[in-house]
Amino acid sequence: MTFSVIIPTYNEEDVIVDIIAAVRNEISPLEEIIIVDDNSTDLTRPRVEQLARADRKIRLIRRDNEKNLATAIAEGIRCAAGDWVMWFDADFSAPPGTLTALINSASGADIVVASRYVRGGKDARDDFLRVAASYIFNWFARLVLRTAVKDLTSGQIIARRSIFDCLAIKGLYGEYCIRFLYEASRKGFKIKETPYVYFSRKKGKSKTTASPGQFLKYCLVYVSEVFKLTRSKS
Repeated sequence: MTFSVIIPTYNEEDVIVDIIAAVRNEISPLEEIIIVDDNSTDLTRPRVEQLARADRKIRLIRRDNEKNLATAIAEGIRCAAGDWVMWFDADFSAPPGTLTALINSASGADIVVASRYVRGGKDARDDFLRVAASYIFNWFARLVLRTAVKDLTSGQIIARRSIFDCLAIKGLYGEYCIRFLYEASRKGFKIKETPYVYFSRKKGKSKTTASPGQFLKYCLVYVSEVFKLTRSKS
């Protein structure tokens, strides 16, 4: 089996080279690395283009008129050629070996989620508000949706490419992950969770906590998505 890795970006010049290097080091057999860039205004694109000239496995998809995490991931999946697709946010900050652990857990599964909330996993970010909010929200979402998936907002996922014949990535921001995992579970796809430790990003800026207002906005989007899904059950 081969793996396509999709990384959505917006102004990630400080981390993109290191992330691509980590993917190259940890994933085999690697089909391609697809960078889906939503009109970055920094040096993200030139840095990816420079790497792509030396490595044909690196592809850049330029999106000049759209800034949407969910549709960026969906576009990357549509273009992917691997048997499996992996995606994660460009602020991914985890110990070496995390990506390999996802792949090693794929046997017998349709989807593997890197999870902070299974044994061995941890949310080790230094922002107490974000850590607490993520834990409380995931507890609330599991309770309301009655799902066995513990980390519904992980965003670090590997999935069989074929499942997207009947599943779609839809949303505005990280709430797409809640819907995707919930709908996959309802359709009977086998979901595994593998532990990972999530640290605060060392470089670049978080888009979620750019301001208190932005953080609150996304919290409300996540809660709203849970209630939309509960209505869809009836």
